[in-house]
Amino acid sequence: MPSDALIEVKKLQKNYGENEVLKQIDGVVKPGQVICVIGPSGSGKSTFLRCLNLLEKPTGGEILFEGHDTMSFSEAELTTMRERMGMVFQSFNLFPNLTVLENLKLAPMRVKHMAEDDAAKKALTLLKRVGLAEKADVYPSSLSGGQQQRVAIARALAMDPEVLLFDEPTSALDPEMVGEVLAVMKELAEDGMTMVVVTHEMGFAREVGDEVWFMADGYILEKNEPNALFNHPQNERAQDFISKIIGN
Repeated sequence: MPSDALIEVKKLQKNYGENEVLKQIDGVVKPGQVICVIGPSGSGKSTFLRCLNLLEKPTGGEILFEGHDTMSFSEAELTTMRERMGMVFQSFNLFPNLTVLENLKLAPMRVKHMAEDDAAKKALTLLKRVGLAEKADVYPSSLSGGQQQRVAIARALAMDPEVLLFDEPTSALDPEMVGEVLAVMKELAEDGMTMVVVTHEMGFAREVGDEVWFMADGYILEKNEPNALFNHPQNERAQDFISKIIGN
């Protein structure tokens, strides 16, 4: 295993009955890297992401987190790993009956047994970081989609994760709200947060990604740094996809 790998995936497979969704996936995520996973719908991108923290149980292969085989983890070890591997979904998943502040305080208090005052202080710091300090006492239903997604990012950060997984975080947003979420993600990348981002936002992948992984038909068909992959894709499937998306 590469000694500097945070996550290493080896020959990852995921089947649903006869349907083979992931086929022999390999990949390495190093600390501080931003990996952007792109590809057509139905290529297995979201399933791959959910396998990384075992929200989906792989059918075969290995997923190593800091050198440890996550497939052999106990439930307690899995819970600890998921604290360190935060996830941001398409659909925000905020608790509608809790205020924004309460949404952020909940996991640190319940899982990490943080004192309420400390959890509140941390939550307010994170809300300020995502530009929503003034929304602490409102309920999610009064926020725009972009604001809700920024709260969801702050909530994930409240657990001090070592890596953040983003599953198409802007796909449920109106176009005018996409930029505010991508700006927060770009700041996180600049601050050194390790991120694996499944995205349709090619501009973000090109500008912020350290590596772009192109997935199609259950395989990672090409990996490269962004300019090389977008300007000179080697794989025929990648060439076709990129020419349709960005007109190269």
